[in-house]
Amino acid sequence: LDANRDSICSFCSRMRRGILYNCARREGYNVLALGQHLDDLAESFVMSAFHNGLLRTMKGNYMNDKGDIRIIRPLAYVRERALREYAVLASLPVIDENCPACFEEPKERKRVKLMLASQEHVHPNVFSCLLRAMKPVMMGQLEEMQAQRTKTKRGGGGGFHSSRSASSNSHSAARGRRSRGAQQSGGGPGSGSG
Repeated sequence: LDANRDSICSFCSRMRRGILYNCARREGYNVLALGQHLDDLAESFVMSAFHNGLLRTMKGNYMNDKGDIRIIRPLAYVRERALREYAVLASLPVIDENCPACFEEPKERKRVKLMLASQEHVHPNVFSCLLRAMKPVMMGQLEEMQAQRTKTKRGGGGGFHSSRSASSNSHSAARGRRSRGAQQSGGGPGSGSG
């Protein structure tokens, strides 16, 4: 794959997203909820690592480039099979994956889905482990750390400025204060406090 060229999938995704943004603006909405689930995020994470050498996946909550629409993925922690079970119980219509560009399932995503299913058979906690690995990426923390390192290497001290919203930054600051407080008091992740 040419790293400088977008796939038809990413092109189609951007086109759909543009249509959704325009519809949201036209109707006066400022939040767009997308339906990707944990399996989708894990598959994207693995494909990005395998094919691009990058730790990337979809974020769970972020602002678009113009800053006028918040994108959320409320199902990001939910497994696909749980959603399928709910759809059956609630008699919801289910649209199978299809691709109008190639008239078949996306082959690479299907291959990765099968690989993860086989790994889950051997390692039942594989999706929990992937979620733990993806959380910094989903929350944009990995990008912030990389930007801070780049800024430090260039000699540009001072504070780090993010494109995240003020409320998002205040939550991060509060989490940081709680973490430092927990560490100072001997608590922390896995210690039972927090």
